[in-house]
Amino acid sequence: MKSEKGPFLAIGLMSGTSMDGVDCALVESDGHWVKPVLKPIHISYAPPIRREISQAMELAVSLGHPTRKNEQLNHLERTLTDIHAQAISKILTENNLSHEDIDIIGFHGQTLCHRPNQGWSWQIGDGQYLADRTQIAVVNDFRRHDVENGGQGAPLVPIYHQALINSLPDADYPIALINIGGVGNITWIGSKNEGRMLAFDTGPGNAFLDDWVEQHTGDPMDRDGFLSAQGAVDHSLVEHWLQSSYFFKMPPKSLDRASFNVAGLEKLSLVDGAATLVEFTAKSIEMALNHCAERPKYIYICGGGRHNKTLMSRLEKMTIAVDVVEKLGWQGDFMEAEAFAYLACRHLCGLPITFPGTTGINQSSPGGILSKPILITQN
Repeated sequence: MKSEKGPFLAIGLMSGTSMDGVDCALVESDGHWVKPVLKPIHISYAPPIRREISQAMELAVSLGHPTRKNEQLNHLERTLTDIHAQAISKILTENNLSHEDIDIIGFHGQTLCHRPNQGWSWQIGDGQYLADRTQIAVVNDFRRHDVENGGQGAPLVPIYHQALINSLPDADYPIALINIGGVGNITWIGSKNEGRMLAFDTGPGNAFLDDWVEQHTGDPMDRDGFLSAQGAVDHSLVEHWLQSSYFFKMPPKSLDRASFNVAGLEKLSLVDGAATLVEFTAKSIEMALNHCAERPKYIYICGGGRHNKTLMSRLEKMTIAVDVVEKLGWQGDFMEAEAFAYLACRHLCGLPITFPGTTGINQSSPGGILSKPILITQN
């Protein structure tokens, strides 16, 4: 690391529950203020890798704890870490940078299973190996400290959302940012301080819809909401799914990708199933707003779900102003990657990344494990 106190130039990496690939972004930060910089990149997973991750998620559930790795998971961890290293190489090349320009990498890894009520959350990704390959220090394993100390370990991006909102010259609080990835999550910011921040997973995001469309068509998503726009919603099925106790549980709270049972979906046609799953996501977001101390004046959407025109049209029918984060000048596809770069900077500064209002941990707490590269010398 070339800087000791910052500001830092950091790379953030995110491979989410949508399993579409690796997002990679750059930020400058001193651990408090933050600014996304330069050009982000994305590397898509090939279909065989997506299948391996999906199989690994099922295997993780059967194994039941992160300490119970096996050869299959070890191989996938190395493969995914190599792909993340390729993403770093690509972002450096495309921005005319070298590894010596970068202070730190924030490496989320790939979540296989999330069981905070049992005291663990399982992400694979080898931080030391990534540091050695890139010759850049890496912070990873961001969730462990939180879940081992009574927190949900998720969501982790709210402090980044707050830093962005607080940087706006004319922010009109309260404001909510909703990320619609494989799972949906909300950050509610009531005022310009950490004491007025609430965050939790809202419910399903794109995961069920992606799986449904891939199962029927081979495509990994409902592109632009084309299929869901043609279907009819089965409202009785949505109301049945919404009876899950999760929606009535007070936050903070978090979800695994497969936390819900969408039994009954199989009886629907492709387009009706897609429309019904979009409505399920939208209704779960509406219900989540009931947990906020005040109704937000504005809602801004990030994540892949904002590309689904059917979903966005449905959300825009709410009585609250809804728009995409690009309206604020942000890059909605890369905000999670940016967030992990920011969290890595906060780690270097000894600053907290999780809070009572975001994960339920009893006090604001740091997180992450630092791996410094073993220097590679030429003979």
